[in-house]
Amino acid sequence: MAVTLVKHDIKYAEAMHALSSMPQVRDALGLPAGKVEDTINFIKRECIDEEEGKTVPRVVLNEEGQVIGVTALMFIDHAKKSCHIGSWLGYEFWGKGYNLEAKKAILEIAFYELGLKRVFAGARKVNIRSQKAQEKLPFIRLGVEQDFPHEHNWLEVKEKQPCVLNVFEREDFVRYSTSLELVEGSRESYLPLLLIADESEEAVRQYMNDGDLYEIKCGEKLAGVALLLAQSTTTIELKNIAIKPEFQGRGIGKVALQKISTVSKSQGYKNVIVGTANSSIDNIAFYQKSGFRMETIEKDFFSSYAEPIYENGIRALDMIMFSKAL
Repeated sequence: MAVTLVKHDIKYAEAMHALSSMPQVRDALGLPAGKVEDTINFIKRECIDEEEGKTVPRVVLNEEGQVIGVTALMFIDHAKKSCHIGSWLGYEFWGKGYNLEAKKAILEIAFYELGLKRVFAGARKVNIRSQKAQEKLPFIRLGVEQDFPHEHNWLEVKEKQPCVLNVFEREDFVRYSTSLELVEGSRESYLPLLLIADESEEAVRQYMNDGDLYEIKCGEKLAGVALLLAQSTTTIELKNIAIKPEFQGRGIGKVALQKISTVSKSQGYKNVIVGTANSSIDNIAFYQKSGFRMETIEKDFFSSYAEPIYENGIRALDMIMFSKAL
């Protein structure tokens, strides 16, 4: 089962109107009876709001390209890195798993494209079905009214009635959606990704076909790679880990490291080691925050590289090795 999110277009007006006019949906949303023209005007307003950066509205299509509902990121606050989410599905598509897929798709936009940290999901207390639907989502935090009183008050003022407030946190969503998939066959197409972490193609080619190479996936999207090399029966080295620029700074690397540790432990390893250049200040901090300890320093490791590497105004000369007990 899969869904596709597309931008609003008048060509979807009749299908949207038919779905939203069914009593089960209309009553749940508190909508008045309307005409197709009202839906057309709604679509036009949504398009304008998106152009102004206020919302990210999307039409939800199923596997057959059929309109099944709508979803949107609303009241986007880039300063707070937060927004609210609103969505509904046509009655005939309830209980079939589309709600989960639609939420995953719109939250990928919120967390990976917009760089938001949290997305609030509210529901009127009388709307029991909406509450139950949210409770089924594995990456939601329920009942956060006391944690975010301002957002809760704002929601109740907006809806003019008592509401519950839940939230999607980026860290929870990243943990849920990040996975490792073992690469089988040729690795040549992964060379550009490996070069993100190691700029020397000559050096990368010396080890890229050894050990186990994993894709780091965020949902269905390729976010990066990790290459693991056994050093002994008890120690495995994370030889290369690289995250695509558009996925960096989202916590994906941290989650990937956790999953790498879990996989390595399940294979019987007791320790995982990883090296980074003396000039890679961000990496040095990153590994320590992830539970690694400095182990050794291999002086002049990078001196033999054909082209000198500079980061943060520092030349990469020495390799700092870190280790973590599993």
